[in-house]
Amino acid sequence: MPFDRLITFFLPAQMRSDKTHPRYSEFRVIISSSLLAMPLMFLFPVFLFFVDKEFIGYLINDVLIVITLLCIRQYAHYRIPMSITALATYVIIYGWIRDSGYIYSSNLSILHIFLLAAIWVDKKYGWWAIFGNLAVFGYIYFQTLHSSMPTPVHSILGGPVYALGMNCLITIFFGGFMSYQQFDQERDRAKIRTLQDQKISTLDEAVKKRTEQLNTMRETIAADFHDETGNMLSAITRQAGLLKLKLHQDHQVRPIVENIITNSNSLYASSKDFLWHLNHDSDDPKELFDYLTGYGQHFYNQFDVAFSSAAEECALLQLDPRATLHIIFIFKEAMTNVIRHAGATEVKLSMSCGRETITYTLQDNGRWKDPAQATGHYGIANMERRSQKNNFKLELVRQITGTAIQVMVPVSAALQS
Repeated sequence: MPFDRLITFFLPAQMRSDKTHPRYSEFRVIISSSLLAMPLMFLFPVFLFFVDKEFIGYLINDVLIVITLLCIRQYAHYRIPMSITALATYVIIYGWIRDSGYIYSSNLSILHIFLLAAIWVDKKYGWWAIFGNLAVFGYIYFQTLHSSMPTPVHSILGGPVYALGMNCLITIFFGGFMSYQQFDQERDRAKIRTLQDQKISTLDEAVKKRTEQLNTMRETIAADFHDETGNMLSAITRQAGLLKLKLHQDHQVRPIVENIITNSNSLYASSKDFLWHLNHDSDDPKELFDYLTGYGQHFYNQFDVAFSSAAEECALLQLDPRATLHIIFIFKEAMTNVIRHAGATEVKLSMSCGRETITYTLQDNGRWKDPAQATGHYGIANMERRSQKNNFKLELVRQITGTAIQVMVPVSAALQS
C-alpha cells in the first residue's frame, strides 16, 4: 500500500528491512501518526482562510512535523525535534487564545487535541503534556484576570474560575484516561510477548529434542546399514574374486563374474554416498563441498591428474537435504567424464556463494570432445535431467583451455541456534 511505503521511507535505515528491531513499533507509530496528522491539520487553515482568521501557525506546525520525520529517517531520533514542535505549538496556540478571549476562547479546544495527540504518539513521555496544558491554562487564567475585559463578560460566560476549572478537568480526564489506556495496552502487549517467548522456547526445546531423536535414529540406521550391507557386498566381492581366479582366461562365465565384481563395487560406492547423506549435515554447503573434494582427490589420484579445490565461506545458508545426493551424482558423473573424454591433467573444484544460490564448478584443462551422434552423451543428459528435476541450473562452459561444469543450487537462510 502507498501509505505503508511512505512509512517505510521515513523509517531509519536499520529498521526498513528488519521488522524485529526492538524499536520498530515505536518509530512506526510515530511516523504513521505524524503522516496522518499532517493532512488533517490542513483542515484548520482552510476553514480559517474563509473566515479571515490567522492560520499561518498550522502551516508552521506541519513544517515542524516534516522536520521531525526527516530527523527520524536520517538520525533515528525524534525526541528533540518533537519537543521543539510541542513548545512551538504552545507558543502559537497561546497567541490565538490571547487574541480570541483568553480563558473563554474556543481555541482552548486545540490544547485538548494537542494533549490527545501527544499521549498517543509518544507513549513514554506524552503524559507530560497533561502538566503542560495545566500550566498554560493557569497562565491564561492569570492573563485573563489582568486583561481589560469588561465585567459583564465574566458574568455572562460564567467567570474565569469556572472556565479554568472545566478546561483543567477536561485535560485531567482525557489525559488520565488516555495515559491509562496506553499503559494498559503496553502491559497487555508485554504479557503477550512473554507468552509468545514462552511458547517459542517450548517449541524450540521440543524441536531440539526431536532433532536429537532423529539424529540418533539416522546414526543407528546408518550404522546398521553399513554393517549389514557392507559386509554382504564385501563377501560377494571376495567370493566373486575367488571364483574369477579359478576360471581360466577364456571361460565363458568369466565376464559375468567380472560384471558381478564391478556392480558390487559400484553398489558399495553408492551406499557410501547414501550413508554420508544419512549420517551428516548434508544440508550444509561446505560439508557437501568437503565430501566432493575428498572423493575428487581419491578418484583423480588413480589417473595421475592434479586435483585442487577452493571454496568461499557460505555463512548461514543451507541446501535442500533431498538435493544433496543428486549434486553428488552430478559431479561424480562430471569427474568421470573428465577422464573419459577430456584428457585433462589438471582439475579444480570450487564453490561460490550468492544470496539465493550456491554455485559448484568443476573446471579442467582438457579439450571438449563432442559425442558421436549415434551414441549421444548420456552423462550430460543424466546431469541435465537431475538438474531439471531438482530446480538446479546447469551450465556447460566450453573453452579453448578446458571445460567447466557449473551447477547453481537454490539455498535458504539457515536458522541460527
